[in-house]
Amino acid sequence: MNEKTKRFVRSKFHEYYNTAEIEIPSELWMRELGFVHFDPSYPAKLVMRRHKSFATEGELVKYLRENAPAHAYHSAAVYKYPAADMAKKDWIGADLIFDLDADHVVDETELQKYSYEDLLVLVKKETEKLIDFMLDDFGFHEDDIELVFSGSRGYHIHIQKKEVRMLGSRERREIVDYITATGLDMNSFLTVSGKADSADLRFKPEGWGKLLFKGLIEFLHEIAAMEEEDAIKRVRSAGVQERKKAEELIRITKDKTVMERIERGEIPQFAKSIKWDEIAKAVTNAVRVKSGDRPDEPVTADIKRLIRLPTSLHGKSSLNVKPLKLDTFEDFDPLEDAVVFGDSPVEIRMVRGSAIKMKGERYKLEEGEVASLPECVALYFMCRGAAECV
Repeated sequence: MNEKTKRFVRSKFHEYYNTAEIEIPSELWMRELGFVHFDPSYPAKLVMRRHKSFATEGELVKYLRENAPAHAYHSAAVYKYPAADMAKKDWIGADLIFDLDADHVVDETELQKYSYEDLLVLVKKETEKLIDFMLDDFGFHEDDIELVFSGSRGYHIHIQKKEVRMLGSRERREIVDYITATGLDMNSFLTVSGKADSADLRFKPEGWGKLLFKGLIEFLHEIAAMEEEDAIKRVRSAGVQERKKAEELIRITKDKTVMERIERGEIPQFAKSIKWDEIAKAVTNAVRVKSGDRPDEPVTADIKRLIRLPTSLHGKSSLNVKPLKLDTFEDFDPLEDAVVFGDSPVEIRMVRGSAIKMKGERYKLEEGEVASLPECVALYFMCRGAAECV
């Protein structure tokens, strides 16, 4: 980013902060804030200005309007002395934070194979799964969960209930281990209902029980569609080694009435001879790989972490770090709803090829190309380091 481009981007960030309604973190006066400015070394070197605190909402808003930072953060923790050095802050407690980003969903070596839009779709799906865990397994209410688009490739979940405030790093890691099925006994998600001589097995309809059940149904439909010998091999790979038992399971998958019961969460008593626990283990491994919903463990475990300030701008995208509501999350489109800049034409020169679909329009430009683009698109390419001002 050359100086002309940096000045332009900074001026636009100033325009945003001069009129934006900033969402103020709860207990602002007890939180540390940190900022990265458009310094002479930016973006080659990011200098974090930490250990700042603001007694009032007005002070924070004034700072943002005067400085228009490239990045703004607040602490997940609350402190007695938030502006002091770390050793002297006097930690009081910390919100429970989850950070889910594209590189937690897609292997870093595979990232280049996906478009930015595709990554946003994948991360959104995984965030929905993570929210299910918060609601179903941990018993949080929707009102306890604050969901925020990160402004780049993911989402942050904030939980401020007093019950989680005093959790240490170890307990927070255990929460991540549960979400990622680390060391879990999947049999614990199978329950017995009915009398002993005619009991059905059922799946607990929450968290891993829900994912395991969904994976099982997909597995049964998969083998039902196979040729018999291929299906037997697939069933054996799931732990049912006896051919007779494998053939019995295949017959079950082709019985519409029985499958309807299983799809309601019931495993009939006569089908209990199948080694469902072995199948459950195999399905669990497949679901774990496919779900990929591993939040950033260091973020969750770090009780002194800084997290992006909601309603601030992300300096590497120009998008809004946007607070969201769970009941409208399904309809949220970051490249429509987190775009804060307008359509005024801006002339840019591409320094590397790049593409984006923003506000319903697709833009693809090659290295060296000069183009006049809507301001929101031009700023995105500039912040990504793909374009310079002309």
